[in-house]
Amino acid sequence: MSGTRGRQRRRRSAAEIERLAAARRERAEQLERERENERRVDAALEPFAEAAAGIETVEEHRDQKLSALDRQLGAKLAALDRAKDAKVAEFAELKDAVRAKAEVEIAEWRAVMARSVREIRSADVTVSEAARMLAIPVREVTALTRDTGPAPTSAAPPPEAVEAAAGEPAPHVPAVDVGDAADVVEAARHERVGAVENTAPAWTAVDTGGGERQR
Repeated sequence: MSGTRGRQRRRRSAAEIERLAAARRERAEQLERERENERRVDAALEPFAEAAAGIETVEEHRDQKLSALDRQLGAKLAALDRAKDAKVAEFAELKDAVRAKAEVEIAEWRAVMARSVREIRSADVTVSEAARMLAIPVREVTALTRDTGPAPTSAAPPPEAVEAAAGEPAPHVPAVDVGDAADVVEAARHERVGAVENTAPAWTAVDTGGGERQR
């Protein structure tokens, strides 16, 4: 009886020992897994921190370069605006020179026309006849008759600037030819004489009985 109880106690002791040993092994394995996990976490934390620091550095450099580019762009745009304003002012002056030169040339041509009109009018040609002859309005004949020529200019625009702006040389204004004006006057006289002859009443030959004949 006592021998049976002893064997049972030995079996329980062996089973208990095995259970405790299994528990110790399980605990040791758990601790080993935990230590491995900690090593893995520690190994992962280091590159993560390095990457975060690298991103922060890249973003900082990016922002600095973008700010520098914005400053450079602003300076370039400001310079372009100044250059644009300067060019606009330069070409405005060239356009003014073109207009001034054209006004001078037009005035010179009108002086030629005015002298011709005065010559025609001095040949006993009426205003309406001169207007019809020259194919211009009567008021223009009157204005040209009163025109005394272009006023003297204090400073003429530089031809080089005008030609550079227009892209071609300005036309030459010829001097007034007195002979041409005389020809115009002579043509006006002939035209008036012809007009008078064409409008004169025709007379028919009539025998008055006294020997006189009239036409």
